[in-house]
Amino acid sequence: MTTLKGLSASDTKAGKLQRACLDLLRQHEREGTIPTNGRFLFYELEQKGIISKAYRDASGNKRARTPAQDISDATMRLRELGLVPWDWILDESRKLTTWRYAASMYEYVVETVPLARIDCWGGEPPPLIICEARATAGVLERIAAEYLCPITATSGQSGGHIVNEIVPLLADNDRKVLYIGDCEVDGPADQIEANTPAPTSRLTPGADSPPRLGSGLRSRPSKSPAVRACANKPSTSSTTATGPRAAISLSNVGQAVLERMLRKVLDAMLPEPLANVQVREERQRTKLRTVLANLTRTKRAPR
Repeated sequence: MTTLKGLSASDTKAGKLQRACLDLLRQHEREGTIPTNGRFLFYELEQKGIISKAYRDASGNKRARTPAQDISDATMRLRELGLVPWDWILDESRKLTTWRYAASMYEYVVETVPLARIDCWGGEPPPLIICEARATAGVLERIAAEYLCPITATSGQSGGHIVNEIVPLLADNDRKVLYIGDCEVDGPADQIEANTPAPTSRLTPGADSPPRLGSGLRSRPSKSPAVRACANKPSTSSTTATGPRAAISLSNVGQAVLERMLRKVLDAMLPEPLANVQVREERQRTKLRTVLANLTRTKRAPR
């Protein structure tokens, strides 16, 4: 059993949170949902009642210190002690750009063979996955890569990103769009969702029916299916000036459920099982390695 030496005392606030984070990360490992990120750890710990959404003073005002900061400190301690690997937790807010290269063009091609993929969508463009939150896109990127699906996050009311990055993917094609975000009937969450198709409908040239991000798994008809938190969770309600309304947050769902939901939707859309395509991929990689090896032997053979 892994020693917990180095953690704060188990009867302290910091020690309890460190151990709760460790238990949750081990649960993610068992469920196959590694890597994860701090935002989903926050969601899940809040759902378990281990932390609150915010710290408040005696007057009910939010304190400057947040539970998310305490989770960050707790997971940093776990990684520094070697109790969990550093790469188990992603940080979508920071990016490092590197470039591939090799000693020769031949070696570059050989090293690229394991990365080569073949079309699994029958010649049609893979669905575009649009997430409301960067944290959601971050944990689902691994699955999107398996299915060759482009994925992005709008981070709420996004305009420029939609026009500059998303619209070109939707121009002159019938690419389907999946949307993953909070569900709040006639509330801010639905307004965020509604904001996304507006620029695409104005700026996608030649589109008879622009992609819609409606709730294909809810009740509203939509050309494109959507992965919605409310597909697997009962409605809650949020009260506004106009009265209560149905509301579902991704924080109520959890990473494992979201991953299963996305896989289920993508599997249903594929023209054939992904496993069949992956078998063909590996066969073609093997053949290509053989061809490259033969070329090398021919080049080196004495004349």
